[in-house]
Amino acid sequence: MKRILVITDEKKSSVNQCEALIAELKKNKKINVEYQTIKRKFIHELPNILIYIYLLINSYKKKDNNFNIILSCGRICAPYSLILKSQNPITKSIHILDPYFLRRKFDKILIPSHDLEKFPKLSNLIETTGTLGQIKKLTKSEIKTFKSIGTSKKLISCFIGGNGRSSKLLNNDVKSIIKKMNTIGDNYKIIYCFSRRTSIITKNIIKEKKNPNHVHYDYIEKNPYWFLIQKSDFFIVTEDSVSMISDCISTGKPVYILKVSILKKKIKDFINNLLSKGIVRYFEGTIKSWNYNKFNESLRISKIIDSLL
Repeated sequence: MKRILVITDEKKSSVNQCEALIAELKKNKKINVEYQTIKRKFIHELPNILIYIYLLINSYKKKDNNFNIILSCGRICAPYSLILKSQNPITKSIHILDPYFLRRKFDKILIPSHDLEKFPKLSNLIETTGTLGQIKKLTKSEIKTFKSIGTSKKLISCFIGGNGRSSKLLNNDVKSIIKKMNTIGDNYKIIYCFSRRTSIITKNIIKEKKNPNHVHYDYIEKNPYWFLIQKSDFFIVTEDSVSMISDCISTGKPVYILKVSILKKKIKDFINNLLSKGIVRYFEGTIKSWNYNKFNESLRISKIIDSLL
């Protein structure tokens, strides 16, 4: 049986991307998967090359290092992956996103197309569209918890992002979003769903100014996000969130984009790529259906990993 070590930091987004690939691999091959979480310490504030040297000096090694593949995601995980790879000649290293050092040493690096321009031309790069994800199977508890969302009307989910390193959701952006959302007729059921990045100010503006018939869910323990991904007929998503847009286009259902004022060029490039392919459209107040080939980047990448196995 083939063995895979998954190394992630404590970020949920890192874990989700690795889990998406592992889920696809398990569909067609029996694999043994072991997980390691790198908990952030003072040493991880240093550049990756210094973390790598520190691990070398301290003879970092796992007791059992007989892995076929090391799959890692997150900056601080990259040095650990390369150290372990160097200790076993059969091991292949696959890193999701930029490892920020010794890029040629990795067997494969998975890079979103909107980040490619900062990379030299390397033979080990694999371009991806957006983030890697999976349509998670709903548990009986989730189905029971959110069954009240069910309706005879068409369901539209409006996913709201927030402020981050690559974007900023201004109050005027939020008011413009609500104005457009409030023009949608009562023949649809509208649900707002907030992300971890959504500010309290943004939430309060939406709660105050939205159509009273529209529903909102805060980002709390019982989060209906995956229920909505599966059950919605349409999606309307703020353009700052690459991950939520990636999840939505994996369904093959119509995905509308809501503009935000402050957005880094790399995310604009991601949106423009999807617009040019007819996958998404900007939302201007009218709901229509269209077809496109849904994305399953996790499946495509899993086939590449399978060939390494």
